[in-house]
Amino acid sequence: MEMLKRDPTLYRDIAKNALLRWRLFIYWTFLGLFDAVVFFFGAYFLFDNATVTSNGQMLGNWTFGTLVFTILVFTVTLKLALDTQYWTWINHFVIWGSLVFYIVFSLLWGGIVWPFLNYQRMYYVFMQMLSSGPAWLGIILLVTVSLLPDVLKKVICRLLWPTATEKIQTKQPCLSVEQSTIFMLSQTTGNITF
Repeated sequence: MEMLKRDPTLYRDIAKNALLRWRLFIYWTFLGLFDAVVFFFGAYFLFDNATVTSNGQMLGNWTFGTLVFTILVFTVTLKLALDTQYWTWINHFVIWGSLVFYIVFSLLWGGIVWPFLNYQRMYYVFMQMLSSGPAWLGIILLVTVSLLPDVLKKVICRLLWPTATEKIQTKQPCLSVEQSTIFMLSQTTGNITF
């Protein structure tokens, strides 16, 4: 907070909605299209006419859809984690908790016969997918490929065109645990004194 008071030019990076420009919007749109192509066609070509279970069964449409959606959930959540600049316990709880919730919900939804449904097409699909080694490889590979442009852009932009905030961050020494805790607590609205 003191740094912002001493150097108000740091606000220049976000002045007049600089982060909501058309160029950035088009970048995110193309990135979404790229991710959609990676999710669908990556899963399609990785598992096209391939036996993926130990008993020789092939992926069905429900398993394929579950695989693509699992890749989507993990990619979007990890993109959120990559774009998070200030981590609190709430961030950790929401980001990692949403991944745990998705896995637990998918296991429960597909692993229990629900009496209020007329038919269950998703029964045992998620567990069958997770019991397959190639499905795990596909999830890891496709999530990595879809996160690669984000990581490369972040690294290249920080090296070649750093913002004023990033320049200050590289000049300042890292805060120790005690200093960062005091800084975080000083940002709360409570009456905490030391």
